[in-house]
Amino acid sequence: MSLALLCSYAEQITPAPTVSLENRAIEDNLLYLVNKDNKLPADYEPSDLVLPKVKTRKKSLQDKIYLRQEAAVKLEEMFRAAETEAGYKLLAVSGYRSYGIQQLNFNRKMEEVGDYDRASRSVMPAGYSEHQLGLTMDIQSDNFKNLNAAFAETEEGIWLAENAHRFGYILRYKPEWKDITGIAFEPWHYRYVGIAHAGAIHMLDIPLETYLQYISLLPPYVVSGGCDILLAGLVRDLQVGNRQVLAQFSGFSGDTYQVLKTATQPYLPQGLSFDEAQGRCYPTPMPTSAPRVDEDEEVSLFSSP
Repeated sequence: MSLALLCSYAEQITPAPTVSLENRAIEDNLLYLVNKDNKLPADYEPSDLVLPKVKTRKKSLQDKIYLRQEAAVKLEEMFRAAETEAGYKLLAVSGYRSYGIQQLNFNRKMEEVGDYDRASRSVMPAGYSEHQLGLTMDIQSDNFKNLNAAFAETEEGIWLAENAHRFGYILRYKPEWKDITGIAFEPWHYRYVGIAHAGAIHMLDIPLETYLQYISLLPPYVVSGGCDILLAGLVRDLQVGNRQVLAQFSGFSGDTYQVLKTATQPYLPQGLSFDEAQGRCYPTPMPTSAPRVDEDEEVSLFSSP
């Protein structure tokens, strides 16, 4: 092969983009906290964004609303369950937003209200929006196509609030949590955290910020492998100051299954086994096709933080 041909071939090879350690850590953490006090890097973009196979509020958005792969699969399951179990047709409104798109959102709101503080009450500045994580979806229904508090009173809104945790999603902003989250009531805004943590947060009825404070006291293998019943039980004990529950995890080395089983037993309701509780939170994945890869970026502007 000639030198010229080798050079030509080399020029055609595009080096893979480098991902910073900070961005990799964000992507590896489904519980990553984004709020008024925790900003995402401007260059953070998840590497596994896909188009969820769900209906959208407008046909023009069908190929422009993205989520991370795991969150997209569970969103699809949730939308199907809403229709098969209750006959409700849910609609995806806004998923992943880049830092730049969020900046456009905020600038437009600033122009509208003329004040930074007033604008940030309804639209988060760039870097402070959960949507940049690719784990959040704003949801409407076929019967209620508005992003406002009244959605909470609709049958679809009630169903979501009661069932989203089954699919790993939490209602992120409740009115009674405003002093903690910094965001007013948004019954359309759902964040994916995984089934175990969503179930625990649903049982505890606390915001993500509070939940993270308590589970930060737990060993990583409990946080990543404990079921919702164990996680909720441990947090309840910690909330009342019972730190003795942490002693069972000290100096551990060996079989995590047995440790988790022993720790979970006191919290299990009658008739539910440890393996059943674990299987509900960490179901065996069904065989899937190759990951979907999509290149377009959502460009629509919405007011949700």
